[in-house]
Amino acid sequence: MKYLMLIGDAFEDVEALATQDVLIRGGEEVILASMMGRKEITTKCGNNLVLSKTIDEVDLSSFDALIIPGGPGSFKILAFIKKVDEIISYFADKGKLVSAICAAPMLIGRLGYLKGKNYTCYPGFEEYVVDGNYKRDEGVVCDGNFITAKSMYYSIDFGLRIYEFFHGKKASESLRNACKGE
Repeated sequence: MKYLMLIGDAFEDVEALATQDVLIRGGEEVILASMMGRKEITTKCGNNLVLSKTIDEVDLSSFDALIIPGGPGSFKILAFIKKVDEIISYFADKGKLVSAICAAPMLIGRLGYLKGKNYTCYPGFEEYVVDGNYKRDEGVVCDGNFITAKSMYYSIDFGLRIYEFFHGKKASESLRNACKGE
């Protein structure tokens, strides 16, 4: 499977990199694409990263799923980039997997894609989700082609649930055990 991860300045380091790491360990391809119009990104923790692609350099049709990490970048930057809404709509309207963690599920929910669906997010961001079923006490929630996660703490479980979506529970458990060194 091939995953597109949307990255803006001030993204939550662990949410992006742990998710990417889990999926790569499972043999998947994860492309981190900058939404900033440049390849150089500064993370929430102040790390400077150079990504291999900007969003304008990717072909959306070549991806099986979308991943959006949270952190301040999701609600202070990505929330104001119209192309983010267009990309979410592209994946959701084609029935492809759309996943987001922490504050980022609000980007999906504000567009109405979580209406009537179970989801979770960082507490306080549920107010931006249109008519969804907020599962405050759940770490990771899958409903249809949407996977949401509550916070950075659940980053590895988030990556494993994304993997499970495509490869099944048994394969996901094998990957979990490999990540644990078992």
